[in-house]
Amino acid sequence: MNTYLVAEHMLSTGRHYTAAQLGAELGISAIEASAKLWNVRNSQKYQCECTNLPNRTVKVLAIKGRVNSKKALWDLVLFNKPIIKEAP
Repeated sequence: MNTYLVAEHMLSTGRHYTAAQLGAELGISAIEASAKLWNVRNSQKYQCECTNLPNRTVKVLAIKGRVNSKKALWDLVLFNKPIIKEAP
């Protein structure tokens, strides 16, 4: 699983994630999830909200300026489903 797919998942859920939570949800190791979170935090492609250490959490706010997941956009186009954003 690449960083982009991880970021898409995080954007679609709208939740804050630790490496352990993300790893458990995606079925990858916490070490691999930690690397993905590092990539998300340090890439200019992703806008994210991060908390401080210890127990850092990361929430993806946008990918390349896009604030809705691709799945939500396809659901809107194909099935006319409204885009629902979780409350902050």
